[in-house]
Amino acid sequence: MSQDSWLLEVLRCPQTHDLLQQKGDLLIRPDGQSYPIIRGIPSLVFPAASVGEDAKWQRFYDWYAPIYDFNERFLGHILTGLDIPKERVQLISLLGLKRGTSILEVSPGPGVYQKLIRGHIGNQARYAAVDLSMGMLNQCQKRNQELNVALVHANASHLPFADESFDALFHFGGVNLFDEPEGALAEFVRVVRTGGIVSWGDEGSSSSIPDGWKKRFLTRMNPGYLKPRPPIPKGLSNIKQLEVSGGYGYLIIGNKSTS
Repeated sequence: MSQDSWLLEVLRCPQTHDLLQQKGDLLIRPDGQSYPIIRGIPSLVFPAASVGEDAKWQRFYDWYAPIYDFNERFLGHILTGLDIPKERVQLISLLGLKRGTSILEVSPGPGVYQKLIRGHIGNQARYAAVDLSMGMLNQCQKRNQELNVALVHANASHLPFADESFDALFHFGGVNLFDEPEGALAEFVRVVRTGGIVSWGDEGSSSSIPDGWKKRFLTRMNPGYLKPRPPIPKGLSNIKQLEVSGGYGYLIIGNKSTS
């Protein structure tokens, strides 16, 4: 974590929100509870053993991580006709990120958006990414080492950061399958500063997508398509609800309000 000394300023115990002190490869809270730093990645998962949907998808994505990007680009193009890399560029352009914006990316997968985000916020802006799958974080390390993204192993429903730590938060793909999606969205709002950008989205076919074998196949491959969107959390204003990815996904963008 030496290159990310700022990260220790905003990291907190995910259970108690206490400050943490680094001692070697451990992060320690005042009562002695410790969390390991694994290959440079702080592991701040709470609860320590994932349950329900979180446990199920954590195991799956640890296995799936090395082939995630190839499958999304290849199968995604076959099933939707979309140019997936171009869709990613378009999606990030909707966020309104500026140079110097500090950002937390939740569930980055293997890091497919990180180069694009860096291009908007610049090389010096603080950038952290958190995922429950260590396999995905390992892929981020391999793919984007030069981008200096601070990686953190944690549960999105119990983010290990102080209140108002970032100017923006971005999540795309996963919230439909979280064990506690409403809790995660409340956490998204908590860790962003007042006036900052809170954005999230996931799969979800719009009414413009015709029924057919492709749609049925997608829902069998990814049950997230069948899950209802979690309600928009309190504490946001200027909310925009957008169709993205040719109608195969949605994106919600808001600003953290003052009350």
